[in-house]
Amino acid sequence: AKSRLGRLDVLRGIALIAMATYHTGWDFEFFGYMEPGTTGHGAWKLYARIIASTFLVLVGFSLVLAHRNGIRWRSFGIRLLQIVAASL
Repeated sequence: AKSRLGRLDVLRGIALIAMATYHTGWDFEFFGYMEPGTTGHGAWKLYARIIASTFLVLVGFSLVLAHRNGIRWRSFGIRLLQIVAASL
């Protein structure tokens, strides 16, 4: 049985919550509750970059863990095709 890393799941959850808070600010800006351009400058812009970077680091770390005994090309290809199909 494969075991999950609880700390990694917690970090993913924190990243999702951070993304939701950023997008709540973006929505407030869009609907006129915040000054236009607020989320595109200063601390908001830095916050967005940190969130995106966190997701990329977590994806890379998860990929290494998933393929630590060598790349499983079949499962990697299936996942890639799912992502491509969803993006289309």
